Amino acid sequence: MGNIVDVRNFIGAAQGDKAHMLGKFLYFSLANLLVEKEALSRLCDDLNIPYSGSKRLSVADAFRSATGDIRERVPVTSMGETNIYLAYCRDNKRTGGVLSRELVKETLNRQTNQYEKLANISYDKSDNVFRCENLTPDPDIDVRTCCRRAEELFELYQICANRKHVETICSSYLRGLEATKLSITGHMYFVPRTHMDGVDVFEDFITLLGGLNKNGAPLMVNSFYIIDDEKQRGKMTEEFYAAVRKEISAYQEKVDYLIKSGSRSPAVMDR
Repeated sequence: MGNIVDVRNFIGAAQGDKAHMLGKFLYFSLANLLVEKEALSRLCDDLNIPYSGSKRLSVADAFRSATGDIRERVPVTSMGETNIYLAYCRDNKRTGGVLSRELVKETLNRQTNQYEKLANISYDKSDNVFRCENLTPDPDIDVRTCCRRAEELFELYQICANRKHVETICSSYLRGLEATKLSITGHMYFVPRTHMDGVDVFEDFITLLGGLNKNGAPLMVNSFYIIDDEKQRGKMTEEFYAAVRKEISAYQEKVDYLIKSGSRSPAVMDR
């Protein structure tokens, strides 16, 4: 996928004559993704997509990822004043084989933000027990729910593939389609005509993957044909200029009215 494709002179279409198609433009997003590795492996087998398994995530990485995902933003309005509270986990002192973080509540938009500790969250490697201790009841943050969610995520992170893992699978499959990456940051690719059929399989993969996502975040995938057809480009250009001419005409009428009315209102001029 190291080649560069300049698509500035081409057009996109939902359908067209295959003889004039250069390939497909494909884009997708994976959002916040957690999928059980066994389910992911089965899905890859069903669609004949190479599955690149990964080692079981260490408990330290699972603990940090799970507690790092706890982030609640709660606006509360009382007596005409709105306060914004943020609940999240931050590091504290680590002792021996005990992984530990604390759940804190931060009051935002103050000259000096206030911090309150709501709970201690830890995992002891010696007895393999996940603990939530020293819970402080809070009127704005559901402390028990935050702790319970952290423990659930901790279990999931040890058996699930995350977004980085799935991205590796996607990149490997698209490399087999001789796809060219069109964006450094986003998931946008050009797939040549000789491998366009593989795009349909990939779209099915991402769609079905969304149903397996434990985080419930939606995944997106779509594609359209890239066509190099002078006749079709000419038609689209003609339609574009026709629409622009109508807009220009409408603006001219408004400008003429403004000049004739003699209005000097800055608001009218801005509009």
